[in-house]
Amino acid sequence: MKFLDPQHPFFRPLWLRILTVVLPAIWAVVEWSNGATGWAIIFLAAAGYAGWQLFLSPDAKAPSTDEKPAESRETDKGDEA
Repeated sequence: MKFLDPQHPFFRPLWLRILTVVLPAIWAVVEWSNGATGWAIIFLAAAGYAGWQLFLSPDAKAPSTDEKPAESRETDKGDEA
């Protein structure tokens, strides 16, 4: 199980994937403007990680709406016999 799974149905809408990256980046700016450089670095790293996982990594393709989740595909295999 990944820390941030781009194939999870929660991340199907593009706006949720963008929000997952933008919110920690905005909060990093807030922390940095308040002088909390350590927290700013942590939130900037979280935004970078989310951006990598949801948009740039090789398995970052968003789950399609016409495919069944992996769990239901596995259970369907046993019903064929």
